[in-house]
Amino acid sequence: MTEKEIATLLLQNALATQRADAEDYTEANSDPSLKALGNATIANSLEKLGGHGIVADVQPTFGEHGMGFVYRVSPKLVDELSSEELVASLVNGLFDGPRSETSSTLAALLENCGRATINQVYHDDLLASIKELRICFAQECYIACLALAGKILEICLKQVLIDNKIEFDDKWMIGRLLAQFKEANVERYLDQSLPDIANIINKSRISAVHSKEKIPVPSRDQAAMVIHAVVDTVNRVIVSPGR
Repeated sequence: MTEKEIATLLLQNALATQRADAEDYTEANSDPSLKALGNATIANSLEKLGGHGIVADVQPTFGEHGMGFVYRVSPKLVDELSSEELVASLVNGLFDGPRSETSSTLAALLENCGRATINQVYHDDLLASIKELRICFAQECYIACLALAGKILEICLKQVLIDNKIEFDDKWMIGRLLAQFKEANVERYLDQSLPDIANIINKSRISAVHSKEKIPVPSRDQAAMVIHAVVDTVNRVIVSPGR
């Protein structure tokens, strides 16, 4: 069994346990295939998962299956990792070599946004979208990257309008939100390239939901460019709104 397979099995077992009882711990050795590997191997995998914030707590135990470990994964992952594909994407990201600059930037952004004050209407949606964006970029799903980047940008623009007590329709998309921002003469700096970024995003998003249209598949560089522009906007609006 490879390191990736061990980590995947540990994570899947814990998710199943915590979906049945959110407060319960998983005994690693209750799975015969894991017990056969030995506690040292299990400990190494749990340590790696813990270092990435996936495993939240590990305790030694001496129970029905002998000496070993019980553990819990981060509670937020129980809902977020709703399919085997999402579990695989998360684990693959740990073992597929060094992260790209874009992936590292998104990881830092997610951490910073977790500490920032965000309007409660959009709080969970923003964090989930950043996390999914990081996964999609790592898996080279660039059409999905642009769709998520657009969603994140919309949340930022709505936050700016809320901060400045400017009315808007929650159904508005990027272009209308940018127009409202411009019309209101808000004294808040936003990157001048955002209208161009919005056009790139909208061209991909609109085509992606109409079967008769050919979807323009963005390159990795195009996706990275859009992502970094959106990250800059999130940092200015959400993380450090005073700068």
